[in-house]
Amino acid sequence: MTAVKKVFLAAIALLLAGTAIAIPARAALVENGYNPLDLPTAGCFWTGPFTAANEKTNTAYPGTEITYWGAKFRTPAGAVLRLRGQYPHARYSSLNAYESSGGVPTGSISDRQIKPDRGSVNTSLPGKDRKAKKRAWTVRVLGSAAPEKPVANTLYAQPSSEDYQDIIYRVYVADKGRSKSGGVPIPTPELTLEDGTVLTGKALCAALNSNHDYKSQSVPTVLYDALVNWPGKDPLTNPAEADFSFIKFFNLQLSLARYKTQAEFDAAWEANPNEVGTLYGNNDARYMTGAFSTRFGKVLVIKGSMPTTPQTYRGQRRAKAGQLVEWDMCTLESVATTKTNKCLFDEQVPLRGKQRRYTIVVAKAGDRPKNATRECGVAFLPADPDGDGVGRKDAGLLLTRNVIPASNFKHSIQNVTTPYNAARVMGRYYPRGTYTSKAAFQKLGCPKAGN
Repeated sequence: MTAVKKVFLAAIALLLAGTAIAIPARAALVENGYNPLDLPTAGCFWTGPFTAANEKTNTAYPGTEITYWGAKFRTPAGAVLRLRGQYPHARYSSLNAYESSGGVPTGSISDRQIKPDRGSVNTSLPGKDRKAKKRAWTVRVLGSAAPEKPVANTLYAQPSSEDYQDIIYRVYVADKGRSKSGGVPIPTPELTLEDGTVLTGKALCAALNSNHDYKSQSVPTVLYDALVNWPGKDPLTNPAEADFSFIKFFNLQLSLARYKTQAEFDAAWEANPNEVGTLYGNNDARYMTGAFSTRFGKVLVIKGSMPTTPQTYRGQRRAKAGQLVEWDMCTLESVATTKTNKCLFDEQVPLRGKQRRYTIVVAKAGDRPKNATRECGVAFLPADPDGDGVGRKDAGLLLTRNVIPASNFKHSIQNVTTPYNAARVMGRYYPRGTYTSKAAFQKLGCPKAGN
């Protein structure tokens, strides 16, 4: 066994110990309000906002059009926690519950599933008045696993292996000119104790032992280095290849196996073909990632067809249903930092023709072709100037996500069943990438999107 493989096996054992879902066990309590990383907070209950713009919260690949707030707490026996919120002026919002040690989703409820309070309107539904003044909702948060028939307006958030409940509230694509929370307050917690006493504010947080102890979910540098230097692979480009491709995320172990040989990747898939979200992924979304290296070409050109999505960013009063609720593509660093550089969401990408063809150019800012502009029908997605974030300036990752596909849309990431059939299942909606140079792309002049 090589030294690199020995390092890898030791590191992966530590990683798996930290990311596997464990049986909840009584954990040591931390101090109420515990915040060792000095993360931003929104009151004593919510941690956040988590955004890519803040160095402290740019972890677990946040979308740059998305804002997150998290809460960790322990609901007392017999008590009921309620969240009272408003549907934001935004494309989408949701609540997810997680297993803290690996950021694995254990339950979720999207805005489209939340019934409004009496007299209010669920503004997230197609055709509803998105500017309605009465837009309130109430969701119960229970400390148990979801039953076979979940109760409406209930988020099931059982305690994790750290013995805390862990939830995240998300807002995607706030309307132009609105705040990150979509122009409405983030949900307000209310705790009803077993004796009927209702608590809010600091009294609620004290009763819940709320804290802000969010740890990085990134892969340890020693493991990342072992993967990059895998025997038989080129450490300057691994895991990128000259023939760029996206692969659906199924589980963290399979993603790490991409750094190894094809035979070892195939064996990893055979050993664990399960779809398990990590890194605080959204239960309503599915993801594909593609490793790239500017050593194969300073410019990576991505082409495909854009699924239809609701048009909301400009504050439209009513929105139609789409094939997806939201689509985006992002440039990232690596699994060693889990940082996001920049995302483009669906409405930011110029399209051409009935097939909604797009062209996205990925390059460092200094290598951007002059014709990679919206006027030329080309979207520009800047690569991270720090590369993978740990020394390889020419390395990076692309991520694309699909959120809530329509039941009759069969070409979403959600319908991809293996690491090998994404292009076949997604057809023209699969993003295909080719490397070129700045000069070669500029010779195309001002191309139409998708050509």
